Amino acid sequence: MKKAEYADYKYFQKLNDNCSNASRNINRKHDHNQFDEKLRRAGRKSTRLGSELYKFLLKTRKPVTAGTIYRSLQIKVNLSSIYRALKKFLQLGLIFEEKIENESYYYISEKHHHHIICIKCGSIRCVPCRLDFSQIGDFTGVTHELTLKGLCSDCLKK
Repeated sequence: MKKAEYADYKYFQKLNDNCSNASRNINRKHDHNQFDEKLRRAGRKSTRLGSELYKFLLKTRKPVTAGTIYRSLQIKVNLSSIYRALKKFLQLGLIFEEKIENESYYYISEKHHHHIICIKCGSIRCVPCRLDFSQIGDFTGVTHELTLKGLCSDCLKK
């Protein structure tokens, strides 16, 4: 392995001392007061659904689908309301969305990153994103999607 590849590999390993470490830090930094403040600055009010949804995403250590959120929330709400709240959170920059095989996954993070999914067990790990598309010709608001799949080390051992 070349020196640069090894450095990237070590960086990836360090990052993967799991998304959970990043989530723990985020749980401290993104308390409910910050959530309410961001909503106020955007001219929006906090709702019970929004509050419960944000708390759930803070506790979750991996990207989740709207369906998972729907089944996990302890309040009675319909799925379309969850999608509307997620869309609002995306517009306000409170959460990130990643599309994996035509399904949207939502998560809270300090920085945009990607995920790699094990094709056998479905485990998800974080992958850093070092791409910056902010200055591509005369384009603005450029986004990207990247789906990574592979076989995790646990499944490889089996």
